[in-house]
Amino acid sequence: MTALPAQYLRETAAWAQDNFEISVPVNVSYEQLWEILAGKLQQLISEDFSRFIFLLYRTDVAEKKVKGILEDAATTGEDPYKAIAALIIERQLQKIISRATYKQHDLPDDEERW
Repeated sequence: MTALPAQYLRETAAWAQDNFEISVPVNVSYEQLWEILAGKLQQLISEDFSRFIFLLYRTDVAEKKVKGILEDAATTGEDPYKAIAALIIERQLQKIISRATYKQHDLPDDEERW
């Protein structure tokens, strides 16, 4: 994982905490967030698969990638949770970076934002 502004990781952690109902330390590292989210995904997949699917949809993770990970896990017997957690974190970071890149600054409230 390349170096990211700490703010982006904090925003991603706060988002994950709210959406996945997990407890995340204030100064969480990427690896810690990845581990915590992977544990929650394991729980969701085994106990509430429909919520897992809903959260993937809400996160806007590529369904094809998730299916590929799950198929590989079924074939190899490996743990899919960390790979899916990485996809979720990556997608959320992409959205945060995109918003920061295209954020419109200094427009009066009555101006239209295109």
